[in-house]
Amino acid sequence: MPEQPNFLIIMADQHAPDAIAALGHPAVKTPWLDRLVSSGVTFRNAYCAYPMCTPSRASFMTGHMTREHGVWELGTPLRSDMPTWAHVLRKAGYATSISGRMHFVGHDKLHGFEKSVHPDRGAMLMPYTYGCWDHPQTDDHVMVKAITDAGPTENATSVEQYDTAVVDAAVTELSELVAHQDQRPWALMVGLLLPHFPYAISQPYYDMYEDTDIPMPRVPPGDQSYEECVPPQFVDSRKWLGLTTDGATPEQVCAARRCYYGMITSMDELIGKLLTHLEQSGAAENTWVVFLSDHGDNMGEHGFWSKLNFYEDSVRVPLVVARPGDPNAGRACPAPVSLVDWMSTVLDLTGEEAAFEPLPGRSLLPLLDDPTQTWPERPIVADYACDGTRVPMRMVRRGRWKASFAPGHPPVLFDLEDDPHEWNDLSGEAPSQAVLAELRAIACVDGWGEEPLLEEIRAHKRRLTYISTAEKRTQG
Repeated sequence: MPEQPNFLIIMADQHAPDAIAALGHPAVKTPWLDRLVSSGVTFRNAYCAYPMCTPSRASFMTGHMTREHGVWELGTPLRSDMPTWAHVLRKAGYATSISGRMHFVGHDKLHGFEKSVHPDRGAMLMPYTYGCWDHPQTDDHVMVKAITDAGPTENATSVEQYDTAVVDAAVTELSELVAHQDQRPWALMVGLLLPHFPYAISQPYYDMYEDTDIPMPRVPPGDQSYEECVPPQFVDSRKWLGLTTDGATPEQVCAARRCYYGMITSMDELIGKLLTHLEQSGAAENTWVVFLSDHGDNMGEHGFWSKLNFYEDSVRVPLVVARPGDPNAGRACPAPVSLVDWMSTVLDLTGEEAAFEPLPGRSLLPLLDDPTQTWPERPIVADYACDGTRVPMRMVRRGRWKASFAPGHPPVLFDLEDDPHEWNDLSGEAPSQAVLAELRAIACVDGWGEEPLLEEIRAHKRRLTYISTAEKRTQG
């Protein structure tokens, strides 16, 4: 039996899917990620299961969609009886450690990992709700201040300091794991906060982009405004997160994007520290390195900032898997995949069986062995049910087609081959109705969209609000 590989898994927070130089980005500087891309397979159509931190990470860890694991909110705890891929690896004999961010809410901070070597941001994230559906959607434009305040800082930001401490702890743990790898193979999860907003970065990284032509958000076709291009289903989210008519100047938008690229470069250097230590330890020859993000960042595209919608910049993520001596190193895989696939991949690799309910994911091993596969009939599903909406929303991507549905709203349909930047909603055109019907059937296969689900989410939010109020009172 071949030697079991080790795993170094690095997860960024809010890294836009194409913001890596080796993937063709014209401005961002990422020499270490470029090196990783050249040594592994890059999944160019990888999607998160929910474009928000906590629910996305819950799906990545468990291999389940949102309704199965129940993490609908930024402040929802993941149930401790949900097996994760860390549990699978432990069952297969692995030592499992985590350093940094996984946005585990509540008292269980491990969820299958044997130990945490550096805490998540905030020692204890207690349950809370991010948006109350019992109140009307407000027109908050919550991202305005994040853009108008964007700029360099004299000293390292708190985010930079946190990630530096996370990586330092991970390097120490890596040495310990390598020293005992003759006893057990290991898996080390490193959760970074970069490049999550606020859009601020220390002066040296900002200065790296002094002479760089910072690309601005794409302009809508045909002299249309952003508002005219936003489908009705996305209007509430547009009001909540958009910035087109809020008075941000082009200079402020440029500064925010420049800070974002600086944050990515800062993160890239920390990844380089991890990879260098891995190589110097001698363990690189038997270690898979996986880089991914929990979701993307719109960065002003379509007039949106942050994430929390189904546009490609928000719901699609970078995903690179580098295996030692991979004959497919440097190749890109076009097949649409999901972060829920990692659990199925770990089960496939270890030969373990999921002694629990069926999983929606697929093992990535066939695509790693043959990245030319396209899986045109495989649907990718993502959910969203937080602020910017008052109903559960669902996206389905299959082949060239991508649709999103929300009860009480018209559907949205894009042809990603002809319209990769998602300007032209085809949902109202007669030839599109057959495609929409097929994708809607996929969306509804598990009972999604029915009234009980809406009340289930509302009740969940009420419970979180109650718990949060009680704990704040006793802590105060």
